[in-house]
Amino acid sequence: NLRERKMKRLIVLSVVFLSGCALWMANYDSFEYSLVNKVRTQAIVGDCSSENVKNLYNTTLELKNFAQYIPRNDATIGLANQLYVIVDELHKRENPSPAYCKAKLNTIAKSAEEIQRVVGSKPR
Repeated sequence: NLRERKMKRLIVLSVVFLSGCALWMANYDSFEYSLVNKVRTQAIVGDCSSENVKNLYNTTLELKNFAQYIPRNDATIGLANQLYVIVDELHKRENPSPAYCKAKLNTIAKSAEEIQRVVGSKPR
């Protein structure tokens, strides 16, 4: 009986704690998630053509700017800024070697996937 009450308290406290944490995090935004997905997809299927790199840069900049002023969105803002730096390095590079380009696109895709996990886990 005492054990059951302790378990119930633990469950109630866990629910309250998790609900409280959700109040401090921005809600899920399908457009924000869509932008991250677009960056990831462009990095996976794209190449280092100037057109693809420019599209990747523009989409990442749009994500960074979109997330910037959403309240309680610090985690996504930080990740979007980091992703922008990675993409910007590729964007500024003139005639990158195929190896450099492939490595950058792989890093961009993996970073975008991590951001998808963060954005996708936001409360709905």
